[in-house]
Amino acid sequence: MNRPIVGITAWRRRLDTFLGRELLQTLSTYYSDAVIEAGMTPVIFPNGQSPEAAERLVSMVGGLVISGGDDISPATYGAETSESVSGDDQSVDAFEVALVQAAKSAGKPVLAICRGIQLLNVALGGTLTQDVTAPGAVHELITSESDPADLSARRHAIHLEEDSVLSRIYGAAELKVNTLHHQGVGQLADDLIIEGRAPDGLIEAARCDGSWWALGVQWHPERMESSDHNPLFGAFRDAIQAR
Repeated sequence: MNRPIVGITAWRRRLDTFLGRELLQTLSTYYSDAVIEAGMTPVIFPNGQSPEAAERLVSMVGGLVISGGDDISPATYGAETSESVSGDDQSVDAFEVALVQAAKSAGKPVLAICRGIQLLNVALGGTLTQDVTAPGAVHELITSESDPADLSARRHAIHLEEDSVLSRIYGAAELKVNTLHHQGVGQLADDLIIEGRAPDGLIEAARCDGSWWALGVQWHPERMESSDHNPLFGAFRDAIQAR
């Protein structure tokens, strides 16, 4: 079996180590395991590289996974920052935007997860809502005191658009998903089509309108049971192999 090679962006962040607080490139094994289980071979792209490296990196892989991470800087999409934004890094944004644009130019499939759908939207000209949370609302405020088990649970439903790619992939009109975010898609990029919304109307899934296979989801399919995430990662693999 020919296993497509897939690039996955790392999460660049500062963490405490036995040597002190260091800037690390990290990636949850949930991502790599999901890619491997779906019949692909993952390679990690260290984040924050020069945007000029994007074209060469994309040329080395069959597809690209934009993983989760910190907030996207409002400056990246021409907005003023708010107090709710944290951990943003414009060098990370610039690198990931360049990766998406290089993948589009090369026609390489992109699967964008959590922060990834937000980055996909921004890379194609869209904007973000900097804070979508509210007490008792669909998107509850997430804090350091939040229960990790609750955060990883299927927090709310997603209604999939009729005849959407996701409704065909999952064979369902609605999904219960494990979202974990406080930013969200604002103005949708012109090249994207809505695939699904949360009960409060927030766009939580979108795809590219055209021949380029690019699909973004706000939830974490890699953290769901294999029977649930395999259809999505399998569709991503099929898109790579169909090129």
